[in-house]
Amino acid sequence: MEQEVFRHSGTLDKYLGDGLMATFGTPFVGEADASNALRCAQAMMAAVDTWNGERKAAGEAPIRVSFGLHYGPVVLGDIGQTCLEFAVIGSTVNAASRLETLTRALDCELVASEDIVKRAKSELGSADEVFRPLMAQAPQTIRGLEHPIAIWIQARAGGHKSW
Repeated sequence: MEQEVFRHSGTLDKYLGDGLMATFGTPFVGEADASNALRCAQAMMAAVDTWNGERKAAGEAPIRVSFGLHYGPVVLGDIGQTCLEFAVIGSTVNAASRLETLTRALDCELVASEDIVKRAKSELGSADEVFRPLMAQAPQTIRGLEHPIAIWIQARAGGHKSW
């Protein structure tokens, strides 16, 4: 997963238990940050599908992944007084985390906000193949945000739960 972050011009912010948080456009904003994030998540999904094929052949249980993507401003810098950590914080980060949590209720691998999809479409053009697996959904209420936001989902490989 780490290799895909770097291959798509992302920054590995931190490992979080069995997951990771990556940012795109930090420390400097680029011209393809939203599309890089979306392509990275899809590349990670494909890598896990391949790995799960190998796991199945070896008689092992599949690994389940989920992604939450959001686009917007963040605060980047040293956080903490005695234990400094260089990190990103803010409502954009919180919303991305909550979108990832939403994957369980929606039984999908990826939940992307309209903000990131709209930005990625402006970077790539709306006909790009990266948008084909995405399905628009009704706006969702996300804790911490004032108004419900439109989302897009990408189904699990095979269209069913892999856990």
